[in-house]
Amino acid sequence: AAADGTVWGVNSAGNIYRYTGDQESGHWKQISGGLVRISAGSRTNVWGVNAAGNIYRYTNNDANPWVQIPGALTDIGAAADGTVWGVNSAGNIYRYTGDQESGHWKQIDGGLKAISAGSRTSVWGANAGGNIYRYTNNDASPWVQIPGALTDVGAGVDGTVWGVNSAGNIYRYTGDLPG
Repeated sequence: AAADGTVWGVNSAGNIYRYTGDQESGHWKQISGGLVRISAGSRTNVWGVNAAGNIYRYTNNDANPWVQIPGALTDIGAAADGTVWGVNSAGNIYRYTGDQESGHWKQIDGGLKAISAGSRTSVWGANAGGNIYRYTNNDASPWVQIPGALTDVGAGVDGTVWGVNSAGNIYRYTGDLPG
């Protein structure tokens, strides 16, 4: 879900859906394609990953909805400001740099299994051991560990962070952010 009200989802079969209408009387519209992970930063910044690790960006055209982006990822996080981060099957972390049409992936030190970008300055992730990390906005020393254990995390543009642990419990981060 994005700050502008845009909501996308994928089901266990890989079908892609966009929520249309308002929150009380909307419905799910199926969009062609197949993804296992999807992230909506805004109506115009929607990215996904399929089961083979291929990366796709939404074209804002339901008739021809997806353009493939070079690279291979297992999770992706798109933010309202155009920021896009991803992790691959080896746990390597990447930030998309440049514009949507001619950008490239820059590797950032560290290892994560799940990642979410709320904005350029709000990027969170969890590693295979469940440890939680927040991006420091400094590529030289990129991550600070946050207490707790999660298997997936979602960062909002307003700084709100939600997570799910291995037991399926849902958490919202309420602590002060370490420096």
